Amino acid sequence: MIARREGEGWTLIRQMDHAAHCAELARAWRAGPFGRDSVSSSLEYAAGYHDLGWTEIDDRPEIDGEGRPCNFTQIDEARHTEFYARAVRTIALTDPYAAYLVSLHASGLYSRRYGWAGLRPVDWTTIGPHGKALLEGERAFRAELSASIAPRELEFEASWRNYMLLETFDYLSLLTCFGFESSSCGPVPTVEGRWEQLSVRRLGPWDVELDPFPFAGDRFEVEVACVRVDRPNFRSDDELRAQFNSTPPQIRRSLYRGRS
Repeated sequence: MIARREGEGWTLIRQMDHAAHCAELARAWRAGPFGRDSVSSSLEYAAGYHDLGWTEIDDRPEIDGEGRPCNFTQIDEARHTEFYARAVRTIALTDPYAAYLVSLHASGLYSRRYGWAGLRPVDWTTIGPHGKALLEGERAFRAELSASIAPRELEFEASWRNYMLLETFDYLSLLTCFGFESSSCGPVPTVEGRWEQLSVRRLGPWDVELDPFPFAGDRFEVEVACVRVDRPNFRSDDELRAQFNSTPPQIRRSLYRGRS
């Protein structure tokens, strides 16, 4: 769950709604200046399902020690690694290469994102046995998946570009949905054989300026579903769940703009 403090309450976004937001960004990227071949169908699928493992936790939101809704960053390593590995194997039943990319995403969370930068990385020296077991297990599973994937997709540059783009879509979505501060991310693949740093300037809570602008035109607006709870804290998990489940979802709009 993305738990974003706004006013006296919280805006709560399920991870799979954030993932759907990522898939919209992937589709818009394909229609932008870097061309239709910049985002494959498997990469779009990976963007839309990279957080599948969070579904059960998001259906039963939890509070922290101060009664505030728990953010996705507060889930412990043992639970996180278990559900991520299980989700990768579920995705593989439909699209093996999408699963390969989501497996890289899961491993990257415990490997300083393989050099991609923009979100705060996990310090590898703090990773416990569950994180290290995930890295080993995902390496083995990706080797198994390779037999079901076209060799050209496994070539180094193709996998590198797709992984870096998946991280970029995740970043761009969290930039507006979570609202963290960041001035850039990268490396971001653009046209074939090239990559750049993507510069960011925040214009509002849900509004950012990007350079270079990766979408068609000079602005792109995309919706995300969320639930608004108008209390700063709760007495129990059950109290939060009751309000979360009884509150109709609403739509928020995030806006990405080209440099003026």
